Amino acid sequence: MDLEIAIGNTHDTETRGTGWFLGFSDWCRENSELLFVPRGQSLTGLCLKWYDHPSGELSGPKPESVGRTLSILVSHGIFEVEFCGSPAFPPDQVRRVLLARQGDFVVWGAGIQHRWCCLEAASILTLRWEPQGREGEGGC
Repeated sequence: MDLEIAIGNTHDTETRGTGWFLGFSDWCRENSELLFVPRGQSLTGLCLKWYDHPSGELSGPKPESVGRTLSILVSHGIFEVEFCGSPAFPPDQVRRVLLARQGDFVVWGAGIQHRWCCLEAASILTLRWEPQGREGEGGC
């Protein structure tokens, strides 16, 4: 299954000198369609979370994603996120993303299962939103 996931680092992402890497500017689309929000498009379900995860913390499987989710490592630390199209997480279908450098991020779309493990104490900023026409039943 092809999972709608993009990774990067805020320090390395081309922003035309503005620092904005998510939004309606064309350069956001160049980085990933997941980071592009067309000007004037309504968003629903906007949620923002800052969490300080202790080393060794495990999440277990989360509900299937709705809309879009962006998680950014905003401190030092190491945070691993696993993604899969199946709630059973068959090993040959799991995609692992390691957030290990301040500014590392992962963004993913709807219909994806995820779980995470904090390998070294880390602060994570997570933003969720639903583009117009993609409303789901998710919550914060």
